[in-house]
Amino acid sequence: MTRTAIIRIAAIALLTTMVGSCSSDDKLGNDIPDYLTEGNDERPQWVCPDLSKYPNHMTVQVELGDVLADYQSDKDLMAAFIEGEIAGMTGPSSTGGVIYYPLSIGSDDASGTVKLQYYCDSLHRIYTINNWAVFDPSAKPTGQDGIYRPRFTDSWGK
Repeated sequence: MTRTAIIRIAAIALLTTMVGSCSSDDKLGNDIPDYLTEGNDERPQWVCPDLSKYPNHMTVQVELGDVLADYQSDKDLMAAFIEGEIAGMTGPSSTGGVIYYPLSIGSDDASGTVKLQYYCDSLHRIYTINNWAVFDPSAKPTGQDGIYRPRFTDSWGK
C-alpha cells in the first residue's frame, strides 16, 4: 500500500469519526430548551362560559407566534381569563393550512387584564402569558397591526 493510500484511508476514518460526533441527536440532546421538553400537565378541564350572559365581548383571532406553532395539534386549547375566572376558551381551527384560535372573551364590565393560556397536547404543557391584553370590546379581531401572535415561550421561567 502506498503512502498516499494510507493517508486517504486515515483521512476518511477521521472524517467519519467527526461526522458521527456531530450528529443531530448529539446537538439536540443538550440544546433543547426546557419549555420544549415533554411536561406532565394533564389536559385542562376548561369549560367555555356562556358568553350570552356577558354584556361585553372581545373577539380575537390568535395564532401561535413562536416555536410552539410546530407542536400544534387538534387537541390543543386556548383560554382567556379575567380576574382568575375563565372568560373564553377555544380549540384550534384551520383555514388554508393556517392554524388559528378564534377566541371570544366575555366580561361584565368591559375592563380587566386578560391572561392567556395555551395547552399544548403534544408536549403536555400549559403555557401562560399573565398580562396578555387589556380587555377591549372595540379591539379588531385581528389586532391593530395584523393577527395576534402571542409568544408564550418569551416569558418561560421568568
